[in-house]
Amino acid sequence: MFDPDLFISWLAEQGTGSLPALIRDASWASGRDRKPVTQWLGRIEALGAVTVDWRGGHWNTNPCQVTDLPGNTQTAVLTGARPGCPDFYRARGALAMPQPPRESEQSGIPLPTALWLQYRKLSRLQEFAAAVGAAVVPCAAESAARNLSSLVPGPPIAPPSGDSSPELLDPATGRFRPVDLVGRRPVPGLYKYTKFGRMDTYALLREHPRETTPGHRHTASPHPEQTWHSVDRRAGIHHALRPSTFPLRWKADSVPGHTGQKTLGRLTADRRAALPMAQERTAVLCTGLASLRTTDAEHYDGVPLFIADRIARTLHRRLETA
Repeated sequence: MFDPDLFISWLAEQGTGSLPALIRDASWASGRDRKPVTQWLGRIEALGAVTVDWRGGHWNTNPCQVTDLPGNTQTAVLTGARPGCPDFYRARGALAMPQPPRESEQSGIPLPTALWLQYRKLSRLQEFAAAVGAAVVPCAAESAARNLSSLVPGPPIAPPSGDSSPELLDPATGRFRPVDLVGRRPVPGLYKYTKFGRMDTYALLREHPRETTPGHRHTASPHPEQTWHSVDRRAGIHHALRPSTFPLRWKADSVPGHTGQKTLGRLTADRRAALPMAQERTAVLCTGLASLRTTDAEHYDGVPLFIADRIARTLHRRLETA
């Protein structure tokens, strides 16, 4: 049986490597094919164990750290790739928190256990970190939220060719539909197409007013200038959607006496507009737990209102609160 905690400790020992080799090793260990393994690695990246360069074909582990959860809960979580298995940390006072069940989980591969530490004095936190060889860092979720950057289009990219099977995102449904670009002026939006006959590529087409020299009447094409930009799928979807389409939602926890921007609650993202990796990792850092997946949405618990608001703002999306 595949042990995700053992696999994470193996990753911690390796430190870095080739992505194709990692997918091959994880496929062998889990007994699953490439697609579910790739999906599982995306979950592991969101949990903060590794950082994956999907285009470059490399990966590296993130350092093992102990960090406070937001909300003055006097609870810390172990983040990064941990070299030991859960029993090693439990023996030193950690609490093992199973990952939430995930409806519609496609990979079918279990996720590693979350490890929390409850403490009353900072010295206890430092003692635990020293015992397991991890560094103590300030609240990583709050730091990640402050460091989030607003989405900007990626570098210029060549437009899709006629034989690349281009598809255009339909903003109303959140789904891609085939389009014919041969001999036609493409409409702005997010395009998906194949590169080298096999690799899915995403490009954002934007329009800009044509610049004219002062005193000179522009007589060229009346159409605005168009530019193509490379984007990843999730970021591109948020670029292409209106702020009110598939909005992010946040609902406060029912905890008396907790109000204001630091109130903890559940952040929900429609699966048609899933959070990009940086925003998802920020939400996950609030508990160390993966999102609870349902048929239509991803739910992130323990997210303070100010972090939910920061995530929405960097995605240029509306945040509905309740």
